[in-house]
Amino acid sequence: MPPALADPLEAAVVAVARALVTKGDLDDEEYAVLGERALFELTTLVGYYTTLALQLRVYRV
Repeated sequence: MPPALADPLEAAVVAVARALVTKGDLDDEEYAVLGERALFELTTLVGYYTTLALQLRVYRV
C-alpha cells in the first residue's frame, strides 16, 4: 500500500517508482506525469538501486 502523501508530486514519484520496480515499464500516463528531466533522474536512481540490489543478492552481501 503506497504511503499517504499530501504533496501530489511526491505521490506521483512514488507511483512511477513503484511502476518501474513492479512492471519494469511505464504506461503513457505514468510517463507523462513527471516531465522528461525528473523522469530521467528517477529512472536512473531506480536503475542504480536495482543493480545494487542484484549485486548484493548474487554476492550474498
